[in-house]
Amino acid sequence: MLEPHAGGTYAQLLACARAAEDARYDAFFRSDHLYFPASPPRPALEAWTTLAALARDTTRIRLGTLVTPMTFRHPSVLAREVSSVDEMSGGRIEIGVGTGWFEAEHTSLGIPFPPLGERTDRLHEAVEVITRLWTGQPVSFSGAYYRLDGAVALPRPIQDPLPLIVGGAGGARNARLAARFAAEFNTTSTDAAGAAQRYAAVRDACTAAGRDPATLRLSWMGTVITAADEAGLSRRIQRAAGWLGSSGVPAGELRSRMEVNSVVGTYDQAAERLRGHLDAGAERIYARLWDLDDLDQISEFSEELLPRALR
Repeated sequence: MLEPHAGGTYAQLLACARAAEDARYDAFFRSDHLYFPASPPRPALEAWTTLAALARDTTRIRLGTLVTPMTFRHPSVLAREVSSVDEMSGGRIEIGVGTGWFEAEHTSLGIPFPPLGERTDRLHEAVEVITRLWTGQPVSFSGAYYRLDGAVALPRPIQDPLPLIVGGAGGARNARLAARFAAEFNTTSTDAAGAAQRYAAVRDACTAAGRDPATLRLSWMGTVITAADEAGLSRRIQRAAGWLGSSGVPAGELRSRMEVNSVVGTYDQAAERLRGHLDAGAERIYARLWDLDDLDQISEFSEELLPRALR
């Protein structure tokens, strides 16, 4: 899981994707942001454009976003974009969806940023529009924010259904949306105990909706920084800080900050933290990597950290 809006070229993304594919990762995901608060400004490659390119430049690994905000694109346009990239990839695309949260990003680009209640309403309507359009059948829809009159979105995705991921904190409306439409519920910005509580809320929503909770995959996304020893770990933390614009922060403080709601430590330390998320119910882990030039961390995660966590 990469955050290329913090800086990065397509060549860097492709190198990471191919390294992940070589290391037998299941999937390669990226954020869907258009802006990073840095001076001077940094490149911020658009998400679905780069996924379309990666669809042609990779062969096996699954590709997707965590998460695409419904504030950026009309759902009928987004449905076509996703199904188009799914065809280009041979059926390897997934999409995570959310309300959008970064107000400064919207303000700087002139994109409306309504209150959270309205953004949530828009998300619910948009997900229904998108999933109905993916059927290939004519869709008429009259909601508070979106209206379609016999719309048809072809080609259909190769996958039936194309996996849709609902991201969030497991609030009541968020949980109901996941229970109704999602193949996966993803959460972030929490430790293992917090994730377990969110998973329980989503499982309860599935039961209330008459859905078998076992049919909804649960996942966690967070920063992963690990190394064989403390010296290597400190170097990686400092390099990640450079990408985050925190280079001047003392190393100890940096580590304390990053350890909150993240998997940071030497192999054994990080494995214990990762094991906590697996025990909490996570069936898929998205390892967020900040340093796009450190390809070794990709293979080390799969060869060193994950086997320790699964012991």
